[in-house]
Amino acid sequence: MNDKLNYRLTLKTIGFYSLILWGSFALPAKAQLRDNVLREFPQQCQRAKQAPGANLTATTEYDVLQQRAYALPIQTQASFTGCDLRAADLRGANLSGVDLSAVNLSPITSVERTGLLETPANLTGANLSQSKLDYANLTSANLTNANLQGARLYDTNLRDAQLVGASLNGAFASYIILYGANLTGANLSSGNFTAARMADADLSNTNLSRANLTLADLTNAKLSNANLSKADFRDANLSKANLIGASDANLSGANLCGATLPNGTISQQGCQ
Repeated sequence: MNDKLNYRLTLKTIGFYSLILWGSFALPAKAQLRDNVLREFPQQCQRAKQAPGANLTATTEYDVLQQRAYALPIQTQASFTGCDLRAADLRGANLSGVDLSAVNLSPITSVERTGLLETPANLTGANLSQSKLDYANLTSANLTNANLQGARLYDTNLRDAQLVGASLNGAFASYIILYGANLTGANLSSGNFTAARMADADLSNTNLSRANLTLADLTNAKLSNANLSKADFRDANLSKANLIGASDANLSGANLCGATLPNGTISQQGCQ
């Protein structure tokens, strides 16, 4: 469902700007600019599939063409908006500040004699600090020890992703999808996770100090031994969550029906 939404978003965006900027009676110069942009786009996406450890922050000819075509302000960072990067190997890559909005980093599925195989994108240890990943699809991606400090993750799909030891401190992640994701030992301090979808996620030993988790869905989530100092859980759903050993927790205003509290007792708060 999210894949279709991402592609529709990308196609609509391209179509909208095409109508405005070029139309049916585009001037030769604009027509040439359009052709250049369309030709460079696949090359730009291919660039983001480079070998592990690549520095992908520098702008390219495509970025300049895109800025001219859409009358955008000149940016010093690269953009891979809307690229299909399924199963890309970006271990240790530097993508700091890069625009990856609506990028597709979901697994590639193949059928072998042994059954159905999935190859997820590998971003282990990648530097994605300050990058923009709004609406991106990173389903099942491996982001172990990745740096996502200060990143924009609005409505980003990280379902079943591996984020063990990842840094998401200061991230803007409203409506982020983290169903079933593994965030063991991750740093989410001071992040904005308003209305985040975190049901069944593993947040054991995470740092959630000062994080905004208002309206978040943490049903059946694991929060054992997590640092919850000054975290905001107002109107969050923590039903059946495991909070054993969580420290400095202020859970006022949260739905705690069936949750295992830090002291090991089962809460009835919020049960009808």
